[in-house]
Amino acid sequence: MTAPNPLHVANTAQQMARAAPKEEAVVFNRVAMVCMGVMAAASAAQMLQSLLREFNRVHDKDRAGSRSR
Repeated sequence: MTAPNPLHVANTAQQMARAAPKEEAVVFNRVAMVCMGVMAAASAAQMLQSLLREFNRVHDKDRAGSRSR
């Protein structure tokens, strides 16, 4: 079983909000905003993970160079 794509859920919620009465539209818009927040958090975490990996690679390279001297 695959997890739903947050972008697809956000788009669907926005479409449902357009067709729903005002009270229900607020709920659908909140679902869309939460999905967009999840996507932004995942993107930021992925970026930070790659930066941390690069930092560790440089740091390990520096440590190995200082040991051989």
